[in-house]
Amino acid sequence: MKKPFFYLLMLIAGTLAGQAQSAFHPEVAIGANAVSDWSSVGFTPRVPQTLLHQYGGGLTLRYISEKTFGLQVELNYAMRGWNQEVDTVVHFDRYARSLAYLELPVLTHIYFDLGKHARLIFNLGPQIAYQLREKELERDIISDDTYYDLPVQHRFDYGIAGGGGLEIRSGIGNFLIEGRYYYGLSDIFNSSRGNHFQASHNQVISLRISYLIDLLKH
Repeated sequence: MKKPFFYLLMLIAGTLAGQAQSAFHPEVAIGANAVSDWSSVGFTPRVPQTLLHQYGGGLTLRYISEKTFGLQVELNYAMRGWNQEVDTVVHFDRYARSLAYLELPVLTHIYFDLGKHARLIFNLGPQIAYQLREKELERDIISDDTYYDLPVQHRFDYGIAGGGGLEIRSGIGNFLIEGRYYYGLSDIFNSSRGNHFQASHNQVISLRISYLIDLLKH
């Protein structure tokens, strides 16, 4: 009778030890990110485009309140815009405009441990932004469309952002690489009857590299 009882005690002790090792501790981390953006604008009527490549960056604050689940807030200087290329019969039109925004994503952060020092990460949530400036990068056109000279009419922008990537955790901080897509739900130009466009929303594909430092040590 003693051996089964002993084995039972060992099983209980092992289970409790495993739970103690996997006990969850809240996390707070802060850091910076660098971003490579490829942007376009969803125009209706359609405008032939190639992706406009630019760079941005900002700050990241992350709070993980539960196992595999948390909140990530960023404040970024983000670049958007479009690169138009139209092959007409007599000329190859080129036009590019850069739009700079101050953006605030508020994202649900989900992660899955891939061992002790790596995580699979996903971020999804709303994003708001305000346009700070715009700049014409290229203008080689013969078209008489008036919108080329039209400044952005709606500087406030909002939409949905989401993506995923990998986090490497080390004694000197956490290193993250993430691919993300942003789909704007607002128009940059007026879209009422009589205007040139019926839709003109921002679209961005980005590659993000972040470095975060844990503020809570366990």
